[in-house]
Amino acid sequence: MSTGSRRNGLPLALAIAASAGSASVCRALPHEPAPAGPSVQGHQHAGGTPCIVKSDIPRIPREQQHTIERIPAPVTLLDTDGNESPFGDRGASNNRVNIVIVGDGYLASQQSTYQTHAANTLNSFFSYEPFTTYKNYFQPFRVEVISTVSGVSGDPTAGVNKSTPLQMRYWCSNIERLLCVNVSRAYQYAANSPQPFDQILALANSTKYGGAGYPGNEIGTAAGGHGSASLIAIHEMGHSLGDLEDEYDYGGPAAYDGEEPWGANASTLTSGPMGAAETKWWRWLNDATPGFDGPISTYEGAVYSLTGVYRPSPNSMMRALGPKFNLPSAEALIAAIYSIVRPIDGPPTPATSAILTPFSSASITLLQKASNPLGVQWLLDGEAIPGATGASFNIASVNLRKGASSLSVRVVDETSMVRDPVIRNSLLTQTLSWALPVAPCLADLSGDRVVDDADFPSFALQYDTFVCSEPSMPGFCSADFNADGFVDDADFVVFSNLYDALSCP
Repeated sequence: MSTGSRRNGLPLALAIAASAGSASVCRALPHEPAPAGPSVQGHQHAGGTPCIVKSDIPRIPREQQHTIERIPAPVTLLDTDGNESPFGDRGASNNRVNIVIVGDGYLASQQSTYQTHAANTLNSFFSYEPFTTYKNYFQPFRVEVISTVSGVSGDPTAGVNKSTPLQMRYWCSNIERLLCVNVSRAYQYAANSPQPFDQILALANSTKYGGAGYPGNEIGTAAGGHGSASLIAIHEMGHSLGDLEDEYDYGGPAAYDGEEPWGANASTLTSGPMGAAETKWWRWLNDATPGFDGPISTYEGAVYSLTGVYRPSPNSMMRALGPKFNLPSAEALIAAIYSIVRPIDGPPTPATSAILTPFSSASITLLQKASNPLGVQWLLDGEAIPGATGASFNIASVNLRKGASSLSVRVVDETSMVRDPVIRNSLLTQTLSWALPVAPCLADLSGDRVVDDADFPSFALQYDTFVCSEPSMPGFCSADFNADGFVDDADFVVFSNLYDALSCP
């Protein structure tokens, strides 16, 4: 491990070691779903407190993960349904949200159980929007962590202590269902992934309800054997990926007395002041799009308090396990996805450093969503080329007689799940450009970069028509080289001089 990288003034190695026995930022779960099943909308609001503990180490970004002293363990590539896949081309290197699953408390003889838990969790995870639409943007990996004891600490009671690789335990901060993990150990095992980890999901070998979210470290935990494991993982991903607030109203002071919540899905403002200030989810107010929790308004009770703080919808995934996300939360999650992933999947052909000619072509590879394709537009000197909306473009298909300097392609995700133009323009849009130095050659009316007999018939027709404003003027008056509104002798001089030169400059 290199000690040259520093976080908060400490060498990374020391920062990781310092966290070995401590918890990081974590949040409690909603109460366990009622026996009727995870789709139950109501739940009791009694008891429980959130757990928010300052982290000893911050998130380790991709570019610094090579400094982690990994603990070797086998790793398997999975598809988004949880099935094992051969290591092969998953598109551009690192252009995915890499989810690394690690298990704790699974014996060597229980690895098949762990694999089933991981597959079941992933299979359900991508049945919820926005993860359904963006499932192609994710790459799961499964790390096989072998434990010498079965199960984790705090199961079934607080006094049970077990020495497991990830030191997962219930009763974190004296909350029975809060399932914490040793953050540094999670990092060290997740570092076995061949790609940098963006999210870590730690599964405990337990059927006891529990989980935790670590927004500052991109880690979520869940009980792998519990029937709600996938719902727990989705809820915790809301914290760790989308930086979303909890929307339930118990566990803190009855009346909220804090500052404006930082998450996209909680506010101290009601709908009137929110709309007037054009802040938080004001663009979504009164929206009732099917497939999401709504209608969107300001509902009192969130962030562990009953009054003085508001959530966007009646009962979303961040309030109870089972319901859908609301759209302000979905928008935040999509923004988080696009902070990692780019819509153009890898380098274009040719590279943008290449200098193009009128006979070149260019192409890109798109990271398409599961539905509603990305929008593509090719541009010449910043102007959209009509009909040029595919993944490749042949420059010879346009007439460059007026010259050019650049070719660009712009890719935009026009999803209806995002309304904030800043998010769309800064994260959901990507533009690539190439140099295309082409000198003007006005008399090349056929667009073949040669002024010859093929151009004469078009010039003659326009010369005979004379006035550009005539409805019968062919070719959009392209032979009016001096732009005076007429195709006359002055234009003939230009044409004849270029005709004699034959080749365009």
